[in-house]
Amino acid sequence: MSGTDRLGAHAALWYADARYRSAWLVLPQAAIALVAGLALLLLKPTADWGKPADSKDSEKIYLDLLDKAGKDGDKAAFEKLKAAADAGDISARSFMGALHNPEWAGIYVKNPVKPDAATALNYYQKPADLGYPGAQRGMTDLLLNRGRGQYDLKRGCRYGLAFQANPVAIRNNYLNSWSTLFWIAGCYADAESGVPKDPQKAADIYMDTVAAKLPLAIGTFTDDLGRQPSDLVAAIQRNLTRRGFYSGPADGAATPQTQAAIRALSGTAAAPQARPTDPGQPPPQARPTAPAPSTDEMMALFKSATTDAAAEGKLRALAENGVSVAQYLYALLLSPANTNKQRITTPDAALASRYLDRLVAERSFAPAAAAAAFLYDIGGANLPRAPGKAADMTIRALELKSTDIIQNLSEDQWGAGFWAALQQRLADRNLYHGRIVDQRNDRTIQAARRLLGNP
Repeated sequence: MSGTDRLGAHAALWYADARYRSAWLVLPQAAIALVAGLALLLLKPTADWGKPADSKDSEKIYLDLLDKAGKDGDKAAFEKLKAAADAGDISARSFMGALHNPEWAGIYVKNPVKPDAATALNYYQKPADLGYPGAQRGMTDLLLNRGRGQYDLKRGCRYGLAFQANPVAIRNNYLNSWSTLFWIAGCYADAESGVPKDPQKAADIYMDTVAAKLPLAIGTFTDDLGRQPSDLVAAIQRNLTRRGFYSGPADGAATPQTQAAIRALSGTAAAPQARPTDPGQPPPQARPTAPAPSTDEMMALFKSATTDAAAEGKLRALAENGVSVAQYLYALLLSPANTNKQRITTPDAALASRYLDRLVAERSFAPAAAAAAFLYDIGGANLPRAPGKAADMTIRALELKSTDIIQNLSEDQWGAGFWAALQQRLADRNLYHGRIVDQRNDRTIQAARRLLGNP
């Protein structure tokens, strides 16, 4: 880390964290802090003195400069943005990366600079390393797309997985970026990526991009399906079977039936009417064109779907067609938390989590955040427990004013690691004060209520 970087880090902590200031003032190194402050003055940072260089206010200013430069061709705005980025402002560097990113050329049509992937990566790297999701996405797109001339599989996958797991990316709908998810899926399919190979995880993400009608994904897995590894094709066939579009064997063969099922999932062809693999199961459902049923009608389907295969098929088809209430209810049906011994569906925690994550990200759906918190806490056969993600979803549920999550927190039924993770996240928001202990206590509940807005 360079001297300028150290000073920048010191400045950010000095103005953001009272405990850091106190530590410096009471320790013998206080004189060093004064020297660092003097050095920062000499460096003349672009942000106002006494305010973090990357505050929300400055971020909004630089975003406005980005739009003026890229969409209006305002050269003065570009020069201001460039000066801030070259001076080290992290938000400005991320936005300069976007301005140079060839992926965004169709948005910033009056860009005063020629898009260049290498320059974009140079601007993106520092904010990406610090956890800025927009920069992480930019690094992923440029490093994993062979057409940009900067291909680096292992490095691109590191940034891709960091972006995929970034709570800010989830909260701010960044995971709607289907092209980025398409590149990330390849990390799980390629043994050279540095990521543990998981063809099923790759297939599940790939089919999500097909369902989202990403042209690159549709072309890759219809016309070019025969070029894909057989283990990936078999995983795709299993995914299509779960979705109700395919009923053949998961043998890894790129058959016309598999291609037809993928086209049906993409909405470019009717679903093939093949014989179901299990007696009593409905044939694969074509995408409905009629208006979605009412909430009450979907609730009735949900109640019947526990034991009625036809109702389960209808609810699944509505979920796959993007009906948010149906996605939520179908996720509850699949969740391992559903302990009804009579249900005909096999628990699928991974699929349930994808529906819930998407609802939280795309529609700010409070009940989905509360359900996802519990799901990540208990895990499942194909979904490892993730206390940190359970805590993230709890925070999101509180931000979305879910009173259900407070009731859930009142019961000490959460697994190991959850309470410590939640307390840390509440402490980061200056709501929880005290030691981080992995157990429920009144301070945690009071802090959660303050975030909810009900002290």
